[in-house]
Amino acid sequence: MSNGFDGQKYEKSSSHQKEWGERLIKEIDLKGTEHILDLGCGNGLITKALAERVPEGSVVGVDSSSSMLERARFHQLDNMEFRLLDISDIIFDREFDIVFSNAAMHWVRDHGNVLRKIYASLKSGGIMRMQFAGEGNCPTLSKVLEESMSSAAFEQLFQDFEWPWYMPDANSYEDMLSSAGFMKYRVWMEDADRNFQDDQSFVGWIEQPSLVPFMNALPEESYALFRDTVIEKTKAAALQADGTYFEAFRRINVFAVKE
Repeated sequence: MSNGFDGQKYEKSSSHQKEWGERLIKEIDLKGTEHILDLGCGNGLITKALAERVPEGSVVGVDSSSSMLERARFHQLDNMEFRLLDISDIIFDREFDIVFSNAAMHWVRDHGNVLRKIYASLKSGGIMRMQFAGEGNCPTLSKVLEESMSSAAFEQLFQDFEWPWYMPDANSYEDMLSSAGFMKYRVWMEDADRNFQDDQSFVGWIEQPSLVPFMNALPEESYALFRDTVIEKTKAAALQADGTYFEAFRRINVFAVKE
């Protein structure tokens, strides 16, 4: 039984990711003719928003989840294309004016490799604009996950588990950009804390996408116990006096130009 990403569920529980993506698009000065690569396009809503801004251009959305791309195709326009591909496996040669990524790159472990591939994919003068989870992101959920994984019930099951997220600080990311060939860049951190208004929105965010890699490491008979343990402990830790659930989000923003 697979516990992979679910495009429909993600679309219902990813309002903050959508807000971040829409803001990123507004920051980019688009002429309408650009060719854009969207890395980690997910359910395709942000890819569509990009495509609408470049009616004489095109957008290629890349994602490793077939369920996400199945959902994305519901939003597909004529100047959009989707490819089932891991971000780490992209191979393009000076094809794009813009490489864009919203709330996805923290799922990639080897950023040095991907940044070199992004550099190769950009035309001269092309830009990269990304936003993803940075150092200190989601401390409440992360602590509960670590405690649950190391508990007697699950310790052996997670013995060889690799933490799924890479969340760097700004200084280390600047070094990687320089090593990848970028000479002109800016990296900055941003607080994007959020109060989830009800159980449904908070639990939905935990389940899709946060719990997916952890559930995939478990046998089917352990799914329900681990899910319920993490959700109940996270809810208890995040609950506020007004009935909302608080989580701290730390985002790393990256802007770079290929000269």
